[in-house]
Amino acid sequence: MDQADAVIWATALGIGGTLAAGLTGPVLQARASRRQARDQEAFQVRHRLRDERRAAFATVLDQCEAFRRSINAVIEAHLDVEWRSEDAYWELWQSTDAALDALRRAATNVAITGPAPMGELTDAVHAAAARQAGVWRMRLDLDDRLVRNAQADSAFADARRQFIAAAEKILVPPTNQGSRHRGLLRRSR
Repeated sequence: MDQADAVIWATALGIGGTLAAGLTGPVLQARASRRQARDQEAFQVRHRLRDERRAAFATVLDQCEAFRRSINAVIEAHLDVEWRSEDAYWELWQSTDAALDALRRAATNVAITGPAPMGELTDAVHAAAARQAGVWRMRLDLDDRLVRNAQADSAFADARRQFIAAAEKILVPPTNQGSRHRGLLRRSR
């Protein structure tokens, strides 16, 4: 092969390489753009789900407080010797039943937004609240009711504490993996 053929071949290979690079660059760029869009969408979905869970968990805690206020009013009515109005007593129970229903709806919402262990924990919170309300519906003397109420109130507080601890673990924002990797690269210089 003489020098002219070598120049022609080198030029052809150079042009071919340039064309290949020119075609592969946009293909790789399009692929990277699609991956970035997919990753961004997944991040937004995770963020939105975390916000929905946060709202659902907060609703459960709000309904726990509403139940506690309503059951405390029932307990105070039982402890007040002077207070025997059946209509007012009935209104107190309607408030307590409404609080239990609202807590049940909040628990259902948590079961829907997940994760599954949180649904089970909210069911436990609701069951403990229902047991505490049940103590004051039983036909027992006041001392027995107070003892059972203390046990039921303790179970309710424990269930609520477990729910809060699990919610805090779930709502911790994910670590930013990219910044962690960049930090590692900086240290390795």
